[in-house]
Amino acid sequence: MKKFILWFFGIIIVIAAGVFIGGKYLQKNWKPLLEEQLKKAVINATDSLYKIEYKSIDINPLNGNLKLLDFRLIPDSAIYEKLKSLKKAPDNLYQLSVDALVIKNANAQEAVQTKKLNIADILIDHPQLKIINDRQAYNDTVAIAKERKSPHELIKDVFKELKINSISLQDVDFTFVNKSNKVEKQTSLKNLNIKINDLLIDSLSSQDKSRVYYTKNVQIDINKYQIATPDSLYYVEMNNLSFSTLKNELVLNDVKLKPRLGKVPFYKKVGYAKDRFDLEFNNIVIKDVDFDLFLKQQRLFAQSLSINKARVDVYNNNAYQKHRSNKTGKFPHQQLLKLALDMRIKELNLKDVDISYSEFDAKSKKTGRIDFKNVNGKITNVTNDSASLAKNSLMIAKVNTYIFGKAPLNLTLKFYMNSKIGEFDYSGEVGAFDGKILNTIVTPLGMAKINAVNVKKLSFSAKANQNTASGTTQFYYDDLNVDILKREDDGTLKSQGFISSLANKFIINTQNPSKKGEFITGRIFYERPYYASFFNYLWQSLFTGLKESVGVSREKEDKLRKSAVRVGSIVNDAKDAFSSIKETLKARKEKRQLKREEKKKEKEEEEIKPLE
Repeated sequence: MKKFILWFFGIIIVIAAGVFIGGKYLQKNWKPLLEEQLKKAVINATDSLYKIEYKSIDINPLNGNLKLLDFRLIPDSAIYEKLKSLKKAPDNLYQLSVDALVIKNANAQEAVQTKKLNIADILIDHPQLKIINDRQAYNDTVAIAKERKSPHELIKDVFKELKINSISLQDVDFTFVNKSNKVEKQTSLKNLNIKINDLLIDSLSSQDKSRVYYTKNVQIDINKYQIATPDSLYYVEMNNLSFSTLKNELVLNDVKLKPRLGKVPFYKKVGYAKDRFDLEFNNIVIKDVDFDLFLKQQRLFAQSLSINKARVDVYNNNAYQKHRSNKTGKFPHQQLLKLALDMRIKELNLKDVDISYSEFDAKSKKTGRIDFKNVNGKITNVTNDSASLAKNSLMIAKVNTYIFGKAPLNLTLKFYMNSKIGEFDYSGEVGAFDGKILNTIVTPLGMAKINAVNVKKLSFSAKANQNTASGTTQFYYDDLNVDILKREDDGTLKSQGFISSLANKFIINTQNPSKKGEFITGRIFYERPYYASFFNYLWQSLFTGLKESVGVSREKEDKLRKSAVRVGSIVNDAKDAFSSIKETLKARKEKRQLKREEKKKEKEEEEIKPLE
């Protein structure tokens, strides 16, 4: 990137020097001489790696203005391959085209007298920049770093100082091609605006710690950005992105992932039960970015990433067929390791985030919903960088929130990033709340209604990997009473009174500890189906401990299941016997009816004979 900046401004230097130093002679004969010197300067400065082309050049020596039209910087691929064989090739290759380049108020007289070139402004209209990154390991060595010349060393034979007040790049089309990883990836951005303030190249500017790449500030802005996702289901929208080297932070405002279709047409298009996301992030801030490392090696190293005020809505419709794809190896920390972008963020902060999950149930014909209000927390050591993971391979997330805005929840997740089977731990605690608030999700999705339960505290702890989870729950509650529901023909959900009474009296425990002071610790144990997602796995494993805490242990479930089979068999036998009796009675009735009809016919025949 340093060389690119130097090459770019080297072109400007050669143009300004070549035109203004020649005076009247250049006014008459400037074009052939300037073109020759300009092209030589680029070739020499880039070791023949690049050449330039342009449509026209217009210079006014009196006011120090210059205009270049249809300018192009073109790399020579053959030279690049040769440099690679010599282990002298740079990591990045650039392709640049510019509709118009305008230089304003270049002080020619001062440049001649003092060898100091001062330029007021440079305007660059619609630059189209493509960066092809093919990282070369030898460029990270100290020996190669020493061979590189500083910008001042490269310009000192022409000028001892170059100063530009401002440089504006308007409507930039930027394409980044990453060939450094196994799979080539391409990222494109359009409509960028870049403003560079106070560029200074002299013998001392490289030591000025207030400058980044010899500038006081580089400001990058993207406004009103929208792109469709590859599956055509969503739009990614962003009101504004800005990056400042002065503040050393990246800010994104009003970032959204919006479904392109409503809920009904969404599922008609997809054709199976799939999470539908609707996301809004008011503000995302990345601070203390290692800008130099990102430009050189495309690695995102930063002190912090903060998400401030966000809404996350997830919806599903289980009336559609489930699409059970294999989700093994796709946990959040495993996906982080697969990212093409190398990154290390010391801490990721969440502030005032609302998360909700809704699901339409085919059996109840109702939609269940659970809300997590005011989610706040911190995730530390968010990285997929191998060198960083060698020093610390533990990523920790600590989150606090309120279930339905009322029940306080503290959750801690520990991810072992170097584990080949996706190991992680989870633990947490839920404070006191009225359990009836859970009916919003329990009734539609569980076909049950919590009539009463006073939750005092729930704590849990488990160790897990992508295959199994095990641990314990401590669930303190009293006055538990539930209704088992069924759906009527009119669509309403009605209590199954007899079954509900049996459940409350013989199956579940109304309180924990019991009246005798006996406390049941729930055992968490769950074997993950291959299709279960991370959060589904988290809930299902926790639920095994909750069931045991309320009295439905695995052993009791087995007994209930066997009893249900026996009762079912008895009921079926009774049904068969009843059906047999009904058939026998029906046959006897038909036989009696037949006899009565025969007797009636015989009687009628006897009454007719005397008349004959």
